[in-house]
Amino acid sequence: MDQASALLRQVSGKDVKVFNTLNAAIAACEGATGKVWAVLPLSKSTLLEVHTALAQGSGQLGVVVVASQAPVSQLEVLRAMEYGGVFVASSELGAAGSSALAEAASFTDGPSLVLLAEPSAVKGDENWTAFKYDPRREAAGGSAFAAESSKVRSEIQGFLSRENLLTLVAKKALPTAGAVEDEDAGALAQGLGDASKTVTILYSSDTGHSQECAKAIARQCRNGGFASSSVRCVTMDSFDVNALASEPLVVFCIATAGKGEFAGNGRGFWSKITEKAEELNGKLGGMKYCIFGLGDSHYWGKGTEDSKVNFAKPAKDLDEVLEKIGAPRLMATGFGDDQDIDQYSTGFGEWKDVLYSKLGVDKAVGGGGDDDGPVKNDEVIKTETNQLRGSLKASLDDITTGQVPFQDTKMIKFHGSYQQDDRDMREERQKLGVENAFSFMIRVRLPGGYCTAEQWLAMDDICGKFANGTLKITTRQTWQLHGVLKRDVKGTMRAINKACMDTIAACGDVCRNALCTSHPGACSKKIMDEVLNWTYQVHDHCLPRTGAYHEIFLMHGDEMAEKTQVLGCTPVEEEPLYGLTYLPRKFKVAFAIPPCNDVDVFAHCVGFIAIIKDNVLLGFNVSVGGGLGFTHNNQKTFPRLAEVIGFCKPSDAKYVCEAILTVQRDFGDRTNRKHARIKYTAEDYGHEWYREQVEDRLGFKLEEARPYKFESRGDLHGWVQTEDGLWNVGVLVPIGRVKDNSRTGLRRIAEELKGCGSIRMTCNQSVVITEIPESKKAVVQKLLEEYKIMHSKETTVSGLRRNMVACVALPTCPLAFAEAERYLPTLVERLEVVLERCGLTQQDIAIRMTGCPNSCGRPSMAEIGFIGKAPGTYNMYLGGDFVGERLNTLFAESITEDQIIQILTPMFGRYGKEREKEEKFGDFLVRTKIVKPMTAGRYWWLAVKPPKHPTRPPSGASPRTTRRGSAEWRKARANATRAQMRLRTSIIGGTATERRRCQRRQPSPRTHEGDRLADLRDLPGEVRASTGLARTMGTTSVHGQGQPTLSCSSRSCPFPRGRFASPALRIATARALHRGVRTSGPTMTCCVEWPTQWCTSMGCPAGWNVQSGSRTASSTSSWWMRVPGQRGSAT
Repeated sequence: MDQASALLRQVSGKDVKVFNTLNAAIAACEGATGKVWAVLPLSKSTLLEVHTALAQGSGQLGVVVVASQAPVSQLEVLRAMEYGGVFVASSELGAAGSSALAEAASFTDGPSLVLLAEPSAVKGDENWTAFKYDPRREAAGGSAFAAESSKVRSEIQGFLSRENLLTLVAKKALPTAGAVEDEDAGALAQGLGDASKTVTILYSSDTGHSQECAKAIARQCRNGGFASSSVRCVTMDSFDVNALASEPLVVFCIATAGKGEFAGNGRGFWSKITEKAEELNGKLGGMKYCIFGLGDSHYWGKGTEDSKVNFAKPAKDLDEVLEKIGAPRLMATGFGDDQDIDQYSTGFGEWKDVLYSKLGVDKAVGGGGDDDGPVKNDEVIKTETNQLRGSLKASLDDITTGQVPFQDTKMIKFHGSYQQDDRDMREERQKLGVENAFSFMIRVRLPGGYCTAEQWLAMDDICGKFANGTLKITTRQTWQLHGVLKRDVKGTMRAINKACMDTIAACGDVCRNALCTSHPGACSKKIMDEVLNWTYQVHDHCLPRTGAYHEIFLMHGDEMAEKTQVLGCTPVEEEPLYGLTYLPRKFKVAFAIPPCNDVDVFAHCVGFIAIIKDNVLLGFNVSVGGGLGFTHNNQKTFPRLAEVIGFCKPSDAKYVCEAILTVQRDFGDRTNRKHARIKYTAEDYGHEWYREQVEDRLGFKLEEARPYKFESRGDLHGWVQTEDGLWNVGVLVPIGRVKDNSRTGLRRIAEELKGCGSIRMTCNQSVVITEIPESKKAVVQKLLEEYKIMHSKETTVSGLRRNMVACVALPTCPLAFAEAERYLPTLVERLEVVLERCGLTQQDIAIRMTGCPNSCGRPSMAEIGFIGKAPGTYNMYLGGDFVGERLNTLFAESITEDQIIQILTPMFGRYGKEREKEEKFGDFLVRTKIVKPMTAGRYWWLAVKPPKHPTRPPSGASPRTTRRGSAEWRKARANATRAQMRLRTSIIGGTATERRRCQRRQPSPRTHEGDRLADLRDLPGEVRASTGLARTMGTTSVHGQGQPTLSCSSRSCPFPRGRFASPALRIATARALHRGVRTSGPTMTCCVEWPTQWCTSMGCPAGWNVQSGSRTASSTSSWWMRVPGQRGSAT
């Protein structure tokens, strides 16, 4: 006490007024010009008295509370922050305490409260946190709260994450200090009861879905009737289980992780509540609760016991525990199933409506207006951020947190970076009460994977100075830097720019880094340089033109102000190619040089396949519609290989790419990001339609595709000399991680090659050191040997290891379900033992692994592919080919390492004994019928190989008795054609030719007005049905069996995606359905590409019933449709 008073006089002068009672200090405040201090001992009654005084808000009052005995709780001092304009500090007596008192004395905008602890009282207390809360910092644009140490005790973190009720309580009549002993508990309870209705929302989430649900509830409660301070939304682990008894209402949103486990930020809560179940039994009678659980009912296989038991298991388990210990349930537990049409959102929408009714929340009020989470979708964000600017510059300058706001996490992707955190440290940091270990991944834009030796050295310096000391070579021929802290992001970007590189468009909804074959043996040096040049031209042509990247990352000071002023003279800066909203999703381009397909050209949105004759580049075959990402058990999503649509000259390549890009810009699905890639546009409309659209925009026809042949997609390992006399050597960088010996050795090599050599990254995550003069070859060879860098078949151990690819996955990727980069080498090591026993050590076998089905490592095209489902658990896919022209097939679900070894061991044994000459492993699996070939991505979810499309019988003819080409057949075909034309004319009001002309005039279907019809993507979800889904639209039923999207192989059936129907007819029928087709005859059912299942109604002249296989009474059913401005019916 005396020491505290002495410190006050030391920092404020001898004339400062210091009292030993609070009432005396309050009385002295009247008419005072400076702070009047009360120095008091720490006690419960003292703190209640202090809070009563602070509620009156006297600006001259200063209070020092001295703690002399352990333990010291800081929570009551923290609550003073709720009054707004109060300076609050907590420190030890001594020099640190003197600093806190000095700041408190200088605070004139309101009262000050300082907790000073004697060193003996907090000695050994690892949770003690010195902090200051100064409202003046917030007014200046910073954070009012600042901890004096890196560790913040959990009660402080928990307090900061909620808007507390103390302010409301304090405004009630608090008991006087003398009455505390008898009336404290009752008065405080009355204050709480009268203050406001309150709700606490707790969530556990790894991927963010349950967090989104929780924050949506919080927003709606705050905007629909609850006071903002009465709504708390935090993670389950940050909530004290002992505090449940004092909560009137708790809402849980719980995601499922692993095999029926709690997510990382909910495991601690679950552990504590199970441990204290007996202690809490009978004490939660005043707390009502409700639970919403998220899961996937098919995650462990459709209809399996594992799926049934583990579906939303954490939610069920918590519900059972709370019920047993006597907590009353507010309403029934709700479930969100990823198998529903809108995944978990379907169940959440129904459940939250009931919840809002129970809580009396106004559902009509929008749930926005605060910073408690994302409320805007990506399309809105892109529109409102002024061509990729947003608030990103200010967010990066904010040093009070290691992360950026949600909206800026979307924007920074366009600039080549992703916000991440170290998932290995989440649990530990949550226990400490500090935010996650946030960092940023930065991806360099490097078309064709080509860099100079000087640029390699620059990146080596950058990763050591700003990142985690490693470089990651990606499957898109570039580097990634991991572990860049927010404060270093701008410095990293400037260092990259200084080395004549940048990161713009390396991520985001734009054309990303363009790939090019890097194998020097694929063609002559002349052709390689020519194709690489066209790669640069196409990539540069499709780059965004916004100046946001330079403004945010490269410019500063007067230069920034001047640049902003110049750009500011244009009210709206719009991208000439991308417009205001850019693309619906990412757009990827690759150039391949046969016979080498090291870029996996068919895995990309657009592929250019070089056609070479007599060492002359004739042009490129063009492929469209590839992409490998999908979602576990979401049968609307699937990987797809691109289809070749034609041939173009080299000089036309960039214009062809632009046309393909703008078709996707205008027709891609912007309502559902899981359906927004170009592969779905090509699948829904058909590649013939896509070619027509491209040719319309080009103004000329693409030529027919030229013959070509791929023979491999592996990398160069060893030395090869090109015709110019220069040498190239391919080296293996395991999993693409440049670290330790490989980093040092490659740096030494780059230093030797400055001014003469260069380096190419490969799509298999390795490196080709190129353009090595004869005089440097021996030096490079010596360095490779010195640092044990694998560079030949003899030094790369096995063919399996040479061809292994893995994404980063854990610990930094927020989407990963399982390990990949850190685990695959271990698995390969075990498999190498089996291969050696089978005599297959040097046999090239492509093995790939990713931590999630987004498939960054392209596992769907591997001979052996693994996709993570849960920690230590993977789906295994087999049967891809070694040249990248066939997808693999799901062979085993949810298997562990031992099961993988058990499955592959006998296969390797058979392969070693029974393979044909030069036969690859994937081809062997297909030939021996161990797996069935995946003929198209649309069949990804089928358990068996789909049959070939049957020939459709014409109307009026029996499919078994009518001979094709007979008079009866020709007559029926003529009737079918007339019926089809009546349908076409009724739908689009004209011929197909007229419709195509109209389509040219309206390139973007998303700008339709009035009677202009919407396109296929605008169909209701019931129409865009998934496998096995049957729904009702009025009197019209749609039935999709065994297909990812509705389809028909009939020449006559007008349904969209008819295998032989014209693109114009498909589009027209889809748009008619959107406007409301009705049937007056039999129930309309779609055709499906399946044997003995035919159409009924909707004008389909085949007239065959799907269920019974029998023909309907009439060959062309009567039907009618409503079109704005028209009346009547057509038959």
